[in-house]
Amino acid sequence: TVHFDLGALSYGICLAAWNRGLGTVVNGQGITRSEIVREEAQIPDDEVIMTCIAMGYPNDEFPANTVKADREPNSHFVRFVGFDD
Repeated sequence: TVHFDLGALSYGICLAAWNRGLGTVVNGQGITRSEIVREEAQIPDDEVIMTCIAMGYPNDEFPANTVKADREPNSHFVRFVGFDD
């Protein structure tokens, strides 16, 4: 199996979807649970799943979508060098 970087492609798909009102998540579960993805997407066993992107219309009312993570501000652990404010 030849692996290659799909970061830029995944990013482009996510941006295009967002532009059309779809939410996206680049999802490692599609790789670790590939038997489910293969069955649902009808992907044959002789094809390699390189990445998965979940898509759907965002539901701001869904409780999991209201979770806010407490995080340290960037200024506590990042130093930007060579960038003007």
